[in-house]
Amino acid sequence: MVSRDRRDRALPTLVTLLVIGVLLMTFDVRLEGGGIVGSLRSGTQTLLAPVQKAAATVVNPVGDMIDSLSNVASLREENQILEAELAAAIAALVAVQDDLARLDVLEQLYSLDIDEASIGRTEANVIGRPDALDQGFIIDKGTRDGVVAGQPVIDINGYVVGRVKDASSATATVVPITVSRAGVAVLVGAQIGSLTPQPLTSDMRLDIIEAREPILGGDRVVTSSASLAYPAGLAIGEVIADAAPQNGSLTTEVRPFVEPDALRVVVVLAWPPDPIAASGDDPEVTSTTEPAPTSTTGNGASSTTDEAAP
Repeated sequence: MVSRDRRDRALPTLVTLLVIGVLLMTFDVRLEGGGIVGSLRSGTQTLLAPVQKAAATVVNPVGDMIDSLSNVASLREENQILEAELAAAIAALVAVQDDLARLDVLEQLYSLDIDEASIGRTEANVIGRPDALDQGFIIDKGTRDGVVAGQPVIDINGYVVGRVKDASSATATVVPITVSRAGVAVLVGAQIGSLTPQPLTSDMRLDIIEAREPILGGDRVVTSSASLAYPAGLAIGEVIADAAPQNGSLTTEVRPFVEPDALRVVVVLAWPPDPIAASGDDPEVTSTTEPAPTSTTGNGASSTTDEAAP
């Protein structure tokens, strides 16, 4: 009985629900969504709008951040490429600068202005020092290259460096004028003097025995034609301070143009042309004049003739 009653009630209920559904659909169509379904839809949208807004607030920055990270990664790759290109450009620039420096040295070497066209020149590299205490330095040219003891040495600008002390077949030792025992006969303007080294300083002492006029700071000091160790006219340095004659003589200091410790390339001059004369021990003297022989004139008076010291 019970099961039969349930079957009897199920059919009418189903029919009733179908009818109600059809009616609701009919009303919704006729009212163009303004019916119950439309109200439900509108209510749903109203409820979901804040949720959608909140989701957009959270999702949009995340999306922007992801785009930014992608852009950062791309920029990083571009920066790495640019850094590599910059490093290559810097390396190329350094190589060009090295070539230009080498070219400048060669141009200076081959444009030295030496009065005696017959003087031979031998370019040499400074390769070291005999020992830690020795103030001389070693060059990579020797007797097989025409370098012998006593020859003068200049730098690439034509400034006096010193003289060759001794030479082997492949190397030679150069002693700078700032430490040499011998003086150098020099010319300051029209006055002849003697330039000698001083202890504990690279500045040199200038003595003019028969000074006729003052000399000024900055005056150029060059080798004299009275010199037996150097050709005439080679620049050595400049006067440090003004000096005036006192009792007929003058003394001041000269700063050489060359710093021996900074030399990398030097030029050895084949002078004097006779290697035997060049190898003589310290031909310079520390005084610039010496008394000449005294002769008697017809009236009994004596006269002297000054000669430049060798």
